[in-house]
Amino acid sequence: MRILIAASEAAPLAKTGGLGDVVGALPSALQEVGCEVSLVIPAYRNALEKAEAPAVVTKGIPVKLGPRNLSADVLVTEVNPGIPIYLVRRDEFFDRSEIYGTAEGEYFDSRERFIFFSRSIPLLCRALRYDPDVILANDWQTGLLMALLHEGTLPGTAGVFTIHNLGYQGLVPPEHISFIGLPNEYYRMEGLEFYGQMSLLKAGIVFAHAVTTVSPTYAEEIQTHEFGCGFDGLLRSMKDRLFGILNGIDEKEWDPAKDVHLHAPYSRQDLSGKKQCKNALLKELGLPMRLMNGPLLGMVSRLVSQKGCELLLEAAEKLFALDVGLVLLGSGEVKYEKAFSGLQDSHQDRFRFIKGFDEPLAHKIYGGSDIMLVPSLYEPCGLTQMYALRYGSIPVVRATGGLNDTVQDPKERRFPGTGFKFRDFDAGSLLAAIERANTVYKDKDYWQAMMREGMGQDFSWRKAAKQYLEVFERAIKRMGGVHK
Repeated sequence: MRILIAASEAAPLAKTGGLGDVVGALPSALQEVGCEVSLVIPAYRNALEKAEAPAVVTKGIPVKLGPRNLSADVLVTEVNPGIPIYLVRRDEFFDRSEIYGTAEGEYFDSRERFIFFSRSIPLLCRALRYDPDVILANDWQTGLLMALLHEGTLPGTAGVFTIHNLGYQGLVPPEHISFIGLPNEYYRMEGLEFYGQMSLLKAGIVFAHAVTTVSPTYAEEIQTHEFGCGFDGLLRSMKDRLFGILNGIDEKEWDPAKDVHLHAPYSRQDLSGKKQCKNALLKELGLPMRLMNGPLLGMVSRLVSQKGCELLLEAAEKLFALDVGLVLLGSGEVKYEKAFSGLQDSHQDRFRFIKGFDEPLAHKIYGGSDIMLVPSLYEPCGLTQMYALRYGSIPVVRATGGLNDTVQDPKERRFPGTGFKFRDFDAGSLLAAIERANTVYKDKDYWQAMMREGMGQDFSWRKAAKQYLEVFERAIKRMGGVHK
């Protein structure tokens, strides 16, 4: 089965978060279950810098964007053997310092950039005489692809659409509808129309032959008013083609026994190196060695309201009264960056905030922390808690989405458990969960049993790849086609 995965990012060439990790790891897993897989992403500046010997495969593909007749070049490279990554190049849109925008906000032409990208993909396929059985599109940036397939741009190709985060809807205001380039009948309520605007995310949902989300719980949650972001009715009406598939992680990259970023290796069988990693992390960040005596909390996150930043800030004073340390790595909204910088100034003896994203330091935080915080308002899947479990860092999470699917709380009678959950989205509930973790931490034997239980969980992509394959087969059947 030939699969083309289209996305706005893919590790290691272009990554801002979980989407990039997923799109970077899934192809190899699909290859292992017998699929022939290709990827297509925009030719961002940093992607071209990281790509190894990219070769031009076609130039001057004509792409219409509203009244403009534009063109795109296509390059190809490989990160994993046998999996080509096509890069759609138009420097006007993609030769920029960041992928989506700056600290001031997203780029002014975000919709045009990704409409252009989506419209280029069927044309790329035709130019290369590449005939995929299925195109797997991801989030609003490639949602338009599903409508283009429905329009007949690639006859015989089924469309599967993955919702990584329903909160980002790709809204196009009325004055820019011409950029989308679909016939007028697509702009009705049964199509892209969403409260007076057009939603590229909705295009993906409505016109895909199958829709997936990144965890079973999130697939249920988005059918409710609370988490449906206005799409809950639509999603309930099509639940027969909506599937929740839990993301996996790259177990080769995320392995504390072989992680080159860690001060010392350790494993489920031999945890001794974990203490050395904690010691090294405290030294690197200039935190006092007395924090070796209590739990060190870690958090690696985008700093936005969805991630529970307000809860952590509100709970901070009572949290530090528990005699714990905290390390936070992340960037995002300026108000949170300033607030955490101020918190560091007033708690130099137990808190470090490192602004930005630093991959080696992220690994060191997973390796050196005792507890990892993921207090999200909602979390479609979440990879942080999986990395934490793999590294024996006990997660404290809100019981939502993939966090609920992947963390087992001892209170749920699943002994010894792998982490601690709280349900209400407030600072008191977060603090209570941390206090429970702090209490259990003092029982070293039980704590190590939890660590080993978490490190033994299977979060590989093997299971997910088989589930995706089943969905692809359903999509092809729904389309009325057969494998080419």
